[in-house]
Amino acid sequence: MQILKNLIKKLIPSKLFKMIRPYYHGLLAWDAHWYYERPSEHLIMVGVTGTSGKSTTIAMLAHILNKCGKKCGYITTVEFFDGEKVYINEHGLSMPSEIKLQKQLRLMVNHKCKVAIVEATSEGLAQNRHLGINFDVALFTNLSRAHIEAHGSIANYTEAKLRLFKGLGRFSRKHFFPKKALGVNLDDPQAKIFTAFSADKKFGITFKNNLPDTGLLKIYQAHKLSEKEFALQGVNFLINLPGEFNLYNALLATACANILGVDLTACAAALQTFKTIAGRMEEISNALGIKIFVDYAPEPIGMLNALQAISLMPHKKIIHVFGSTGGHRDVAKRFEFGNISAQYADEIIITNDDVYGTDPQEIADDIKQGIEKEVKGQKSKVKSYEMILDRKQAIHRALHMAQAGDIVIITGKGSEQFLVLPKNIRIDWDDRRVVREELHKIELGIKN
Repeated sequence: MQILKNLIKKLIPSKLFKMIRPYYHGLLAWDAHWYYERPSEHLIMVGVTGTSGKSTTIAMLAHILNKCGKKCGYITTVEFFDGEKVYINEHGLSMPSEIKLQKQLRLMVNHKCKVAIVEATSEGLAQNRHLGINFDVALFTNLSRAHIEAHGSIANYTEAKLRLFKGLGRFSRKHFFPKKALGVNLDDPQAKIFTAFSADKKFGITFKNNLPDTGLLKIYQAHKLSEKEFALQGVNFLINLPGEFNLYNALLATACANILGVDLTACAAALQTFKTIAGRMEEISNALGIKIFVDYAPEPIGMLNALQAISLMPHKKIIHVFGSTGGHRDVAKRFEFGNISAQYADEIIITNDDVYGTDPQEIADDIKQGIEKEVKGQKSKVKSYEMILDRKQAIHRALHMAQAGDIVIITGKGSEQFLVLPKNIRIDWDDRRVVREELHKIELGIKN
């Protein structure tokens, strides 16, 4: 099938291919669905969409289900789990190609999984990579401005997300899970448009007493006890990840697990053993007395969440290393990144992210403008900022700047296994590996 796919791409001119891309992917999706013997018909299929929190929500939900005897596979930006083996996501697509997607689902069936959870991205949904998958549950985390240049408008971006929910009623119910269900974060301003779709079961989560008249069958109203604790229906939950946003991820995962038959006490016990997810507010241990976090945060809302979370931790100063993607990615978010970082970081190092075909200096200058706008408004916390476009050197600089009691946070790549340099040169990369290598040099007293 991959040979056929590559042949089609070569034969069709690029401009024409862009126009027909959704039909092309849709056709391949259905073809892969049948080629791999309709794997989604043998699984309880859960799709998770939203701007941020998808991977973590999926990881938490899968952890609960697997701990509680409901064998579960999943597909996320971070990794794939087929029920037996974890594969690092090396290709960079949060929602893989339709062929890889169906192949992974078939492996889950072969390994006796009962549930499969898929990260449903706006681009993947817009390109119809999901066609042929009989989803049983659709989850919505949150919605904010993102991927506007890729979709053309916030309306198109939202519409792409909604495709997951629209598709619920288009497939037959399964005898082992005879009801379609949808679950939403009621505290998000856009929740109502996601609850409007028909489903046999509807449920929502809230920390803010949002109890709208939306026809929801069940509302999981939780009470925040601390930055890492909440109470739900008399059960206390403790999670090991920082940030209010992770409380939302945990609550949505819990609600879905409960809908799938896991009681709340079991959910709480399972979540207490959930330690981390690669590249998502992942702390890198060290002997220097500093806290080091690597986070994905490819969109402004993710960066804001991460910086807000660490700002609540005891610290002397916050050192932030980040860049922004180039190519067709949103230009506007470069300025937002600079603006947000200047509100929380004491020291900023602007560096490269995946630049693709864009001039790295242009990206960095845009970020700098965002920082300077915030500084001029006299709302910023930042004391100094600099540009080091070599990402490895930027990380080196941050770690050497840091002193005991400081926090270093590196955002933009997370656990991704590549870095795209100028002229679209792609190299092997892992922020966490680079941090550990630099820490080792510091321990050995190597300055360069």
